[in-house]
Amino acid sequence: MHLHHSYKQFLFYILSFFWVCFFSLFSSVESYYFWLKSADNTPENIKNIEERLNIKLPVVSFIFDPWEESNVLDSIDHIVDLLGSDRVYHFTVSPNNFSAEEVVLWEFDNQYMAFFKKIKEKNLHVIFRTMHEMNGWWYSWSSNPEKFKAAWIHVWTLSRVVWLNEENIVFDFSVNHRDMPTKWTPSQSAKLIECSLKKKWCYRFEDYYPWDEFVDVIWFTFYNRWKAVWNRKWFTPMQILYDKNWDTYNRLKAFGKPIIIDEVATTSVWYEWNYNFDKSRKEYLTRDTRKDERLHQLREFLVKRPEMVAAIYFNTDYTHGLTFQVTWEADWAIVNVEDNKIYWWFEELDMYSEKDLTDILATLFHLWRVKVDDKYVFISPQCVREITILSSLVNQKAESIEDKIALVSKLQWIDFWSKCIDKSFDALMELYNSN
Repeated sequence: MHLHHSYKQFLFYILSFFWVCFFSLFSSVESYYFWLKSADNTPENIKNIEERLNIKLPVVSFIFDPWEESNVLDSIDHIVDLLGSDRVYHFTVSPNNFSAEEVVLWEFDNQYMAFFKKIKEKNLHVIFRTMHEMNGWWYSWSSNPEKFKAAWIHVWTLSRVVWLNEENIVFDFSVNHRDMPTKWTPSQSAKLIECSLKKKWCYRFEDYYPWDEFVDVIWFTFYNRWKAVWNRKWFTPMQILYDKNWDTYNRLKAFGKPIIIDEVATTSVWYEWNYNFDKSRKEYLTRDTRKDERLHQLREFLVKRPEMVAAIYFNTDYTHGLTFQVTWEADWAIVNVEDNKIYWWFEELDMYSEKDLTDILATLFHLWRVKVDDKYVFISPQCVREITILSSLVNQKAESIEDKIALVSKLQWIDFWSKCIDKSFDALMELYNSN
């Protein structure tokens, strides 16, 4: 009991009278980031790419949809075991085929809660996407903006029930680049309505927006499918996102949030006449530079828009190098280590490295980087003073890593009634255990 009070009194004395001067270690992001969605939704794919190219992607993307087929919790354990916790994860968890109204009525609560608890347990930084492309016609949670907003707020509240906050999870409001509602029940086969800004009765992604408090970042998706139908044309990102019928980009900017491309990809085959697999195969083998042209256009688009934070490329080849026939050419991959096919412009994008993690955590999770014992920890700006003081105190009282761990472990049992002190001790313990 005497030891408890002596430590507590000493710490509060230090915190009251000891002032540490420091300067911010970074400024706002000056350019874009380029990340990948795993080709087969496995961490092995990401690990192979990183080892082959000698890079580290600060953000990687995995999609868990539907839940029952993904074994989500075990998958996250496996992902973290293989790729570690020192990066940001972009996870999509969708409520299977439930409508927004059913989500409000708790139909998917168990799955959401289990996911949030896993994120808390692993202490991950997660960009969380759910009920995405709600302004489309293909998902069950679309076509009713008011119920969608209620469902979104309900899910956001569940994350707070397990004590997650913006330092662990940011909510990704992800829209399709075009508004495509339906008058009928949403499904993969529902007849879409071709919307434009002139059609005032169409639901738009603005109608689904659940207020600033519940949204951290704005994301959107767009693809270049080319031969999906006979009359598809080559459109640059600029042409797609500034099309006067949709004015997508300016509408996204109006939210005043960081903007990120959630899914983007391009095929490499295009020709004027109707789809023909043999023709597509020949074009794929002899004229694959079109994909490099498209990647160059994407890079130019990102560079010229400072409010654009990043793009996640959907690195998937459904055709296995066009050896497998589908109804359109759907080789979207730009890094395929299994087939030894890497598009030149992927390496020219040159916006992937471990150092990027600092800016990403600052921009999206509002965390500051603090140097402790020649290493860096990330913590909320409000707690920088505390962790600096406490790390200095620990270094005064202990020299070896073992002694520091023992001291921090002892101090963690004291109830200081301060979130910043608790967070600081947790960060120090994680730092010391990593040595």
